[in-house]
Amino acid sequence: MTQDAVSAGALASADTAFALTASEVEPALAALSESGGVLAMLVGIDGAFYRPLGAVMAFPEGGAPVGSLSSGCIEGDLALHAADVLAKGRPRQLRYGRGSPYLDIRLPCGSGLDVALVPVAPGAALDGPLADLRGRRPARLSLPKLPKLEIRPDPRMAVIGTGPEAAAFARLAQAAGYPTERRDGLAPGDVDAATAVVLFFHEHERETDILDAALRSPAFWIGAQGSRTAQARRLDTLRAAGWDDAALARVRGPIGLIKNSRDPRVLAVSVLAEIVAAAQ
Repeated sequence: MTQDAVSAGALASADTAFALTASEVEPALAALSESGGVLAMLVGIDGAFYRPLGAVMAFPEGGAPVGSLSSGCIEGDLALHAADVLAKGRPRQLRYGRGSPYLDIRLPCGSGLDVALVPVAPGAALDGPLADLRGRRPARLSLPKLPKLEIRPDPRMAVIGTGPEAAAFARLAQAAGYPTERRDGLAPGDVDAATAVVLFFHEHERETDILDAALRSPAFWIGAQGSRTAQARRLDTLRAAGWDDAALARVRGPIGLIKNSRDPRVLAVSVLAEIVAAAQ
């Protein structure tokens, strides 16, 4: 089911699972965790839209809204409906844009959006997913009258190395909002399945122990700076240390979508794009 194929007549059921990253969901859940309120979820798209199915917005009781579902087209009206949903304690589903009864609310994209609003009480329904997300574990949000929402940890960057390339990459990843750690070394237990291990060394003999630890971890992406010649030597060293071809295939190099870049800024953009693409 794609964003362009969800119509008003084919709304996601409560058993349908959408998937988002923690940063897209956690702020809204945290806002509702103490006092409760109303959670709004984008459950249908008729046409094309820039937000994903499952996108959420929170209306905490007694607090300011958290998040958004559009670029300001529907948020004010959602707030009014959320207040009524909270007062009456009953869920509601709304249609905006194409096919909507609200003729005074227009969507510039010309699409139709279906939004479900449900009252949410503080407690285990939110505390469990929040605990998982804060522990960087996959979580599932399961609330009555809403589709299931699978939530995965945001990609984390473990940056190991020296020089301007490592510094430029760490700055860019942090600026883009990804959890980023500069490290001097690596232990397998430091890495989870949503971690990318990125090495920036010109002295490639310093990489072997770090790559060995990375290969013993569940890291979803492992890569090291260097030319094709450096990569071949790197793999030969790891092969001699006992790693088989399946393991060696996890070690990427040369890294980055823009090959042969020597500018640290271009390399940083190029490598981050490759990692983010792999995380999708």
